[in-house]
Order: sequence, then structure tokens, then C-alpha cells
Amino acid sequence: MKRYLLVKVFAWFWLTIIATMLLLLGISMLQPDVVETHRISKPMLQNLKQLEKALIRASERPNFELNKVAKLRKRKARNIYLSHRDAEKSVAADPNIKTLNLDLLSFTEDAKPAAIFTPEYKAFGPLELTLQGESYRLYLIFENHTPSALIKLRTLPLWVKIAVVLGASLLLCFWFTRDLLSPIKELQKAAAKLSRGELSSRADINTKRQDELGQLGHDFNLMADKLESLVNNQKRLLADISHELRSPLTRLQMATGLAAGHATAQSQSYIERIEREAQLVENMLSDILHLSKLEADQVPIDKQIIKLNELLDPILEDALFEAQQLGKNLVVTALPEATLYGDPMLLNRAFENIIRNAIKYATNRINVDIESDSNQLLCTISDDGKGVSEDMLDKLCIPFFRVSSARTPTKNQMGGFGLGLAIAQHALKVHDAHIEFNNNVGLQVSIRIPLHR
Repeated sequence: MKRYLLVKVFAWFWLTIIATMLLLLGISMLQPDVVETHRISKPMLQNLKQLEKALIRASERPNFELNKVAKLRKRKARNIYLSHRDAEKSVAADPNIKTLNLDLLSFTEDAKPAAIFTPEYKAFGPLELTLQGESYRLYLIFENHTPSALIKLRTLPLWVKIAVVLGASLLLCFWFTRDLLSPIKELQKAAAKLSRGELSSRADINTKRQDELGQLGHDFNLMADKLESLVNNQKRLLADISHELRSPLTRLQMATGLAAGHATAQSQSYIERIEREAQLVENMLSDILHLSKLEADQVPIDKQIIKLNELLDPILEDALFEAQQLGKNLVVTALPEATLYGDPMLLNRAFENIIRNAIKYATNRINVDIESDSNQLLCTISDDGKGVSEDMLDKLCIPFFRVSSARTPTKNQMGGFGLGLAIAQHALKVHDAHIEFNNNVGLQVSIRIPLHR
């Protein structure tokens, strides 16, 4: 795989440095001429001292002429300047050099040689020396015939340099970071939706992007496509199998019905057992088909305004009767005056499945607490059974999921098929409701559903 991302990271940081330097150079060209003072470097100081010694030795010769010193130029744009208190006695090759303001060098700390930089020249010195009985100050001057941008850059105020570096690097790095993190955020959002069961979610990443993040987004979407296809195929297979099993099951029920008319007293109990088991299979197949239709959004939704008491009273009456038959106590708080907007059959199925599940696994007591505020209805259904381990709470709505033997139905009760809570969750999801599972002595199921306004 090509390492596009590595190149991009390197290029962006490299371009940041280059752009910062170019920006500083550009600003330096607009800056007014300023003077900057520095300590003289050791090589330049040694150069000055060697020049001083050479001048002193030359002045001791009998034919020494001071004016010839002005012609001592080791290379172009390099001048020796001997400054005298009497300007007429100052010596320089270029008369214009005598007009330079070198006062900064004369008042440096401890009168030590220093260096000054301007867009026009660089000056080093002074060194005090005596030639032919006259006191001079020795300067070495380099002319800048064309003011150097680098010189102007060096003379910029510190705050300008810092501001430019911070501004340029901040802007470029912001663009880079946004370009880098944008696909990562898209992947994060898509992954979060997938984890919530939204299998149609995809990462919205530019398909023209050819770096590692673009490839990652492509692979992620490919994975999501295959995952959605696998899950849909599984659901379709389950629905198809359930549908196909209904025909032989119907024939089995018809055969047992016919056999019951000719059965002996001894075989009658076996036939009744076959009928009960066949009915259980029939119920399971009905639940599977209903769940498959809910997941595929194929269940017709007939939403209407429903009064809470009209929806729950019949369910609670049946639940109370079932609990009493099992020797259990069902406690229900007074229903508030509230109105829902939804499909009565789906909501009835959801609440009935959850309440009957609590009755099945309760030891002695089931509580149904219902309260409402201005926006939503909160229904809490709890039992005093053995509860569910924390790591299994988020799996209770997975079809055919069965918890460990720690939570088993009480006596005279049979375990379900692991479909009731899955159907309830999908039915509530259609109504923008939320279902949550917690342990509170036994299992506690909380349902939050919007009220009709």
C-alpha cells in the first residue's frame, strides 16, 4: 500500500515551515529600515585585531602614508574605516562611509567591539588604535548594495516574528488537522450507528481520496455492506424457514387431531403432549415471522391517539389473573391521565411481552410503576427474581438469546424462545420509545415513550 498519509503529514509540516519563512521574508520587505545591535562574533573580532596589528606595523614603516589605508580592500564591498574626532582626518575608501551613523558602536556595553546591521550595511567595531601619533577608531564595514531580505528579516521585532510563525503554523495546521480528522469523525459516526443496529449506515468519505484514510473508509463501507447483507440474509433465511415449517406443522396438527379420535386411553396423554409441543412450535414460528416483518419494516403501522388506561387496563387485568394463578403478587401504581400516539396492537404486544416476562421470572412479586411528565411516559416493570448478569443486560433483546441458568422460570413455568423482548424492542422503536434494562433485586425494565401533545 502506498504511504500517502505519511507523505501528506510530512509535506504539510514541511510546507508550514517554508510558508512561514516566505511570509516573514515578505513582511521584512515591507518593514522600514531599522538597526539591530549584536555582540561581535569571535572570528570577526579576531579579524579586526589582526587588521589592527597590520595597520600598526605598516604605520611604523618610513614610507607609510595614511591615505593609502583607504585603498586596503580585501574584497568587494568590504571597507576599512578609520574614524577621527576631526572628521577631516577620518580615512575611508568611499566618502559616503564617513556619513554613516556609527554611534551605536561607540556606546556599546563596556566599550567592547560590537556589530550593527541595517539594510544598507553591516559594521563591526570599533577598536581604538594610534597611528602616527593620532588616535583613531577602526571599523570594518560591509556594504549592502541591494538590501538583503535576510537582513531585514533579522531586524524584525521579536513579537512580529512570533506572531507570524504562530499565525501561519496555526492556519496551515488547522487545515491539515481538519483534513486528517474529518474522515475519522465520519468513521466514528458510522461505527456508532452500526453499533446501534443501523446497518444501512455508511461513512461519508470522499471517494476520490486515495490515501490510507480514504482506503480505510472504503474498506469500512465494504465491511458494512457485507455485514448488512449477512444479517439480512440471516433474517430472510429465518423467515423462510419459519414459513416453510408451517405447512408440515399444520399437517402434524391435523394428524394428531385425527389420531385423537381413535386413540386409546393409554395413548391419549401422548397425543396431548404432541399437541402442546406443536402449539409451542406454532407460537414460535408466529413470533419469528412477526419479528422478521418488524425488522424489515413490513408490518403495517396504524398509528392513532390512544388513552393510556384503554391500552394498559386489559393487559394488566390479564397479567393480574396470570400472576394469581402462579401464586405471585402483581402491584400496579395508579395510571396517570396520559395519551399516546401509536399503533395499539404493536404497543399492546410490547407491554404484554415485558410484563409477562417479569411474571415468568419473578419469585413472589412484580411491580409496575407508571408516571408521566409533560413530554414522556416512564413505565418501570421489575421483578424479584435472580436478575441478569451485567454483561448480559445489553443482549436481552437479541433474538433467541438465552441467559444463564441463574435466571430460570419459576415452577410450573416454561422458558420462552428469546423472542418476546426482541419483538417488544422493535415495536417500541417504531414509536421512538427507549427500553433499558437494569438489575434491582431482580430485573428492572424501564420504558420511555413520548406522549401525544
